[in-house]
Amino acid sequence: MILYFLRHGKAGQPRATNDDARELTDKGRGALRDAAALWQRLNLRPDVVLTSPLPRAAQTAELFCEAMGGTPIEDDRLRPGASWGDLARAMTDHADARRVMFVGHEPDLSSAIVELSGASSVRMRKGGIACLEFYGIPEPGGGEIAWLLDPDLYADSDQGD
Repeated sequence: MILYFLRHGKAGQPRATNDDARELTDKGRGALRDAAALWQRLNLRPDVVLTSPLPRAAQTAELFCEAMGGTPIEDDRLRPGASWGDLARAMTDHADARRVMFVGHEPDLSSAIVELSGASSVRMRKGGIACLEFYGIPEPGGGEIAWLLDPDLYADSDQGD
């Protein structure tokens, strides 16, 4: 089984009153569009794309699906604060999927990758994507980090953090 983890792209400044409403910036959208060529070369083909319903993540998932095909599915279990248990429960709704992409937030994605792979630490930058491979059912310590793409690898490396 393969799990992909995509951190949302660059979004507007955090707001004390309603951080959940933040959307991708034009620069963030552009960087994700630039990433599409690399995603296509890697032949990313998740069976399902699960995303946090927050605009910055949902917009990231939409841009990914626009480039790679498919339709993102919003799931409240991927909201900020999600644990690997939350992601696993969201994944069980799609039991036939063998390649699952999660689009979400930090530190949730890095924490899930660390828990699943046994790595000492992982840092997911905005727009970064990781691939974990499992020989069976994904469980803590059973995954291998196949690759981790830093957004600086995308054509427009001027996106900033």
